[in-house]
Amino acid sequence: MSVLETDLIDYIYLDDDERTPVLVVSDPLTWRPPEDQRHLDVLRDKLNAQITFVETGQIKGVWPEYSGGPVRVEVIGRCPLTQAAGQFYDLARKVMTGVNMDLRFQLLDA
Repeated sequence: MSVLETDLIDYIYLDDDERTPVLVVSDPLTWRPPEDQRHLDVLRDKLNAQITFVETGQIKGVWPEYSGGPVRVEVIGRCPLTQAAGQFYDLARKVMTGVNMDLRFQLLDA
């Protein structure tokens, strides 16, 4: 699964230290033009799906103990963020904070 499959949750786990559900998004796409705009579009759709998954209570189907607390979304990327991608993440982070979600990007160590 990956960022391209916007209607699926790639992976979910419980952060043992924070007791926070973590939704993981696998992002193997590049930020090189002309793919960069498509990348932003599918990433936006994938993050919106993560928000919907939590807000509609679908998360309880996977994590019955979830009681409405914070949720973290971790995007694991293959390529470093460009300036445009960084700006997108800043905006997306603000939106997600408003719905009690944290967004983090991690570059895959290969």
